[in-house]
Amino acid sequence: MIETSTPATNSLTNTKAESSLFAEDLGEDEQSFYSSIKPGLNALTNNPTEKTIRSILDYSQSL
Repeated sequence: MIETSTPATNSLTNTKAESSLFAEDLGEDEQSFYSSIKPGLNALTNNPTEKTIRSILDYSQSL
């Protein structure tokens, strides 16, 4: 039999917290690049309608 366990701490969360960048940490070129692509990235945000959410939930419950 194989026994598995999960560590008490979430190392992925700790790693992300340590490597997160702030705007102040970026150079002028990096800030300029991010500013140029920011509108396109924001356009990728998807806000589904209530009807879409209901359809997904109904479908998932029918399985």
